[in-house]
Amino acid sequence: MPDDWGFFERVSESKEHMRILVNCAWKKEAPPQELGRLLSITINLYSVRSQQKNKTRMIAELESLEQQLETAVSASGQSIYVGRINTPKKLEYYYYMSENASFEPLESALAEHREYRLHYYSKADPDWTFYRYMLPNTLEELFIHNAQMVFALLNRGDDIRQPRNVYHWLLFREPDDRTIMRMKLEGMGYRIEEGKSGEPEPEFPYPLVISRYEDVRLETVNGRVDELYRMLGGNGGKYDGWGSVMKQSAIYRLKLWIKKRLCPPGLSGRSKS
Repeated sequence: MPDDWGFFERVSESKEHMRILVNCAWKKEAPPQELGRLLSITINLYSVRSQQKNKTRMIAELESLEQQLETAVSASGQSIYVGRINTPKKLEYYYYMSENASFEPLESALAEHREYRLHYYSKADPDWTFYRYMLPNTLEELFIHNAQMVFALLNRGDDIRQPRNVYHWLLFREPDDRTIMRMKLEGMGYRIEEGKSGEPEPEFPYPLVISRYEDVRLETVNGRVDELYRMLGGNGGKYDGWGSVMKQSAIYRLKLWIKKRLCPPGLSGRSKS
């Protein structure tokens, strides 16, 4: 089954801030009967920080450690890596394994890194209950989309810190719901985009396009989407996405200019094999 990874942030019932990476590919599938045991491996982040002060090197070290753990789990028997949860204190990796899996390869790997206070636990979870807990709800699915959008902008050289008009598309069941929400949003500083139209849906035939002048950093976009989503809930409305023009950084534009100067039309920067 192909992977479908999503990243989003969540605040737990105990007010703990969590960053969750989960493979949503199994969302609508029945759990494999042969993989009914949940395995969690925990890394104490305080211990890692005490060993490595430089953030870049610390991330590289965690990535290397993650790969070693992945190799050890694979050697233990059939398994599926379903995701991880990152909190300020710890980093937890989650797998589903067969009941007869051997933990000797994993225990050997953990013993090689005692300074990081690594530990694991395993329990029966044939219904994949914990995996269902990790899956995003409707709002968190919007956060996943936001992360994908911002990542795509960064890859294209966008300076996401630069403010610009950010448009949001809203849909409503009834024209009166749209009128009431329009007045509320105007009072909150949103601009109504009269010249733009959304794409109506059968159950939500009344669109409304609004905008704010701000940056598109992930925390900014998530905060705005969260605000609008909660306002629309129970008021006959539906949040239908956002978009903006690109603001490429001066350095990126310079690189593009240099590339055009050095690569005449018809030539590319890649060598042919």
